Amino acid sequence: MRILITGSNGMLGSDLVAELAPYEICGLDRHNNRHSQIQYEQVDITDRTAVLKAVTLLKPSIIVHAAAFTDVDECELNPTQAFSVNSKGTQWVAEAGDSCGATLFFMSTDYVFDGTKQLPYNEEDKPNPLSVYGRSKFQAEEFLKSKCRSSWILRTSWLFGMNGKNFFRTIAQLAREKKELRIVDDQRGVPTYTKDLAKAIRILIERGSRAKGYHLYHIANTGETTWFQAAKKFLEKTCPDIKLIPISSQELNRPAKRPLNSVFNMERIKKDFGIQLRRWDEALLQFQSEVLKKE
Repeated sequence: MRILITGSNGMLGSDLVAELAPYEICGLDRHNNRHSQIQYEQVDITDRTAVLKAVTLLKPSIIVHAAAFTDVDECELNPTQAFSVNSKGTQWVAEAGDSCGATLFFMSTDYVFDGTKQLPYNEEDKPNPLSVYGRSKFQAEEFLKSKCRSSWILRTSWLFGMNGKNFFRTIAQLAREKKELRIVDDQRGVPTYTKDLAKAIRILIERGSRAKGYHLYHIANTGETTWFQAAKKFLEKTCPDIKLIPISSQELNRPAKRPLNSVFNMERIKKDFGIQLRRWDEALLQFQSEVLKKE
């Protein structure tokens, strides 16, 4: 089985390269290759011709499409780029994959929902994204649903990991620089460790990749929290003296709106594949331990 990972240099992509190492792995990213052990093509996914050429050369049977423009506020300020990368880029990858008979696993987001539901969101709930980022990802989902021969849409949330910028790394840096931090406490969701997510994707590839057609699953660590509570948990041992102040989304006043609730119901993936990730705070402890080892 030959697996192509787009965004292979990124936070999730790097963990996928490690997790899928027993297979024949190839990577595609717009930056220089960080993984010397894999075959690699340096490509901008907004370039349709270059994407088709690279995928045709690599001839994967599986594509995990993790490349994306994920800075939510920057997407809001640069909508043309957001749709070019997240929507059109996904279309070019999907078309190239179809041309060589590959099955596509597409990483989507909890931000396709508007957050007005009180209960956790399941796969049957109707998306209504509030932001350019959410709309660009949902547009990609809709293309795959209607046009792609074999696609798996995997919605996940609040990613953190060792190989990229994320909320917890930012909080750790700010805690070293400031005496108090103001953090949003009215957005509920689930932080997801990219190592755990990569393991789940491997299971899906091994057990389900031969199934054709369209598949949609929610996958994240379990439990729920707010950004404020997550930061409090992360800093309680390393920076116990820092003052954390809970604020509302309205007070923060960011360019892009976020859903106030983006917690997932993940019964479908548990029922179909037996996949249930550990609690987010357990995963966070491992992440924190690994961060401290590298400092």
